[in-house]
Amino acid sequence: MKILIATIMLLTLFTPYPLMAQKKLTLITDPFPPLYYQVNGENKGVYCEILDLVFKEMNISYNLSFVPWERALRMAETKKSDGILGTVKTKNREQSLIFPNEPISIIDIVLFQRKDENFKFDGIASLSGKRIGTIYGYSYGEEFDRSNLFKKEKVSSLRLNFLKLEAKRIDFVIAYKNIALHTLQNLNLIDQFSYDSHPVDRVALFLAFSKKPGNEQLAEKFSQALQKIKKREAVKKLFKKAELNASSIQ
Repeated sequence: MKILIATIMLLTLFTPYPLMAQKKLTLITDPFPPLYYQVNGENKGVYCEILDLVFKEMNISYNLSFVPWERALRMAETKKSDGILGTVKTKNREQSLIFPNEPISIIDIVLFQRKDENFKFDGIASLSGKRIGTIYGYSYGEEFDRSNLFKKEKVSSLRLNFLKLEAKRIDFVIAYKNIALHTLQNLNLIDQFSYDSHPVDRVALFLAFSKKPGNEQLAEKFSQALQKIKKREAVKKLFKKAELNASSIQ
């Protein structure tokens, strides 16, 4: 009996990822239009298209749910989901999440200001004493995240940040460029703000996996499939249309 139990345990420990991944993966994130979001229960955006292609290549089914970011991060870190889409790799997050080698894309983080201002970003030190609108739980690059030179005023959405900026309650909004421009278009505020062409940071966004058994292998296979998908001409055009840097596409 003891030999049988030991054998079963060894088989469980070394079960290859395809067998462990036969169940539908439960992924989670917050809405991040135009990259990924939901309309009437249907997932939209270039990242969702990429995930569909990658997991089809891997022969894995998945479900992507949307909740506020801090909750999504907590669920992935505590293994209540299988992974979280659109996260920046930080030292803290690496302690509780598994990051594939290949990111979904690279994206610029920029500062937005009112058009009547003419501030030029010249490194983190140039923000000393400023009031900057941020979003709860978001990372804007480790240098910005660590700095105490300025005040970070946290809210729950970009919409609230831009309304605060419009009312002159903050000096800047820091944001992921593609998402911020999309938000301003929807708010009909695109003509009232400008962004500094010098990014605060340029970061990679990943699908990070929770630290469940087998997910190290799953992350490795995901990277391989994603790299393969990115080489397709149709996918290159998809990234170009979305104005995204796919990182591995030369």
